[in-house]
Amino acid sequence: MTSSLMEERDSELFDICFPPLMLSLADLLFELPTPGIRQEGISSSEGFFVRLRTPTELLLDRVTTKSTRLAVEVVCVLILLIAPHFLSQAQAIPSAVTPVLTGLNFPVSLKFAPDGRIFFTEKDTGNIRIILENGTLLATPFVTVSPIFTDGEAGLLGIALDPSFSSNGYVYVYYTDRDPQNYTQGHVRRYTATGNTGGDQVSIFNVTSSAPNTIYHNGGYIKFGPDGRLYAQVGEFHQSSQAQNQGTMDGKILRMNPDGSLPSDNPFAESLVWALGIRNAFGFDFDSSNGRLIATEAGPSSDDEINIIVKGGNYGWPTCTGPCSPHNPAFIDPIVDFNPVVTPTGIATVEPNVYYFGEWNTGNLVRLNLTSTGSIVSMSQVYTQSGGIIAVEMGPAGKLYYSSPDGIYVLNTQFRTPEPSSVPNLVLIAIATVGATTVATTVVYLFIRRNRRSAINDLNLGAKRTEIASPRITSRVDRFCFLGVTALGVQVLRKSRGIRPRSWRVMRRR
Repeated sequence: MTSSLMEERDSELFDICFPPLMLSLADLLFELPTPGIRQEGISSSEGFFVRLRTPTELLLDRVTTKSTRLAVEVVCVLILLIAPHFLSQAQAIPSAVTPVLTGLNFPVSLKFAPDGRIFFTEKDTGNIRIILENGTLLATPFVTVSPIFTDGEAGLLGIALDPSFSSNGYVYVYYTDRDPQNYTQGHVRRYTATGNTGGDQVSIFNVTSSAPNTIYHNGGYIKFGPDGRLYAQVGEFHQSSQAQNQGTMDGKILRMNPDGSLPSDNPFAESLVWALGIRNAFGFDFDSSNGRLIATEAGPSSDDEINIIVKGGNYGWPTCTGPCSPHNPAFIDPIVDFNPVVTPTGIATVEPNVYYFGEWNTGNLVRLNLTSTGSIVSMSQVYTQSGGIIAVEMGPAGKLYYSSPDGIYVLNTQFRTPEPSSVPNLVLIAIATVGATTVATTVVYLFIRRNRRSAINDLNLGAKRTEIASPRITSRVDRFCFLGVTALGVQVLRKSRGIRPRSWRVMRRR
């Protein structure tokens, strides 16, 4: 009986289990002959699926035929038999991160210039430093901010580059100092870059604590939003009641024009306050796919938080720590509540609805996946280092960077991977995520040869059923290919992440 690629049909499935370290050898399967499958399609009535699995997750499906089943099983047995030899001869496992530069002096905040330079702040020296694209740290600071107060959590805390940095050279910093009465002050100052040197300082914003001799809860993270406004986290300077006082800027997230003036569409009249009820915050980011502002917040001895910040939102401190119980409609509960505390720090958007954040207490880098409405899909630790993590930022070429007290590091994971120009027919199928013990990632690709006459069909990798993409009758599969191999395990996402190849049909199991 002739079957059509325009129809779905049932197929036999069986599992083959590979040790994660041997995934690269699994690629041998895709070099096996497949008699009975025409090159222009896969409409064989004898077709069935081979499913490759790690111990926990489905990696991919591939169509083959019953006539190759014995050969497939023989290859699998051989791979499993020779695995110990390969494991004993294996090279050292590559690190999940690469140091950009170590031996630094508490780099607490960093941003990237369009030309690839890294601008970062040294918390306790007042120095803004520059790392060139080739990894060279310039000996002379971009500028030294002075006077500066650095006890406790105070210091040179935040840096942001103007969206028009390429043309105006504006660099913004947030720092603290003390007035003659020992009240802590927070300042945003702007410098103009001339090459690698800063000058022409301009005061943009100032806030004074409500009590003297405070050294904690300074806030200080700053960043431009997609609306071109400058956002700033300001802690409550250890005076918790001020977080609910709309007449002060303590314990708030602020929104201002680049020159420090008041935007006309802020939620409160004549106020820079964008959101209130904030205790002690160290990072936030914007998700350009949905306009979401997501922020971390450190709790007292319990209830660290991650919040979705909305215009005029009140996040409860000090009335509530963590979710209010009983629920109070005046306050917005966190989407993540940590007990015990971990002190979440920097956070960055790596893909739509996917965020990585650091933890100061644990040294963990954590992946958080949300739905489009802000509900948690998953949260998992992806890397741990010996020291705490501070800043977390997306850098050039889809790479994630973070800082710790002694250096700046880059995660060896590619996000938002572009199609390589040398392989124009490379179609992204799924991106692997890493678990707590994983030190690398796997990316699964599908090589295809498209035909201009191919009909348009979308690929949808569903979460509730096993699906594979099969070519239209005017295309053919070259092969599946693993690019990169995890050392200790992988978890392939079962969703196409918005990538919609235009010459594919989905075939499903029953």
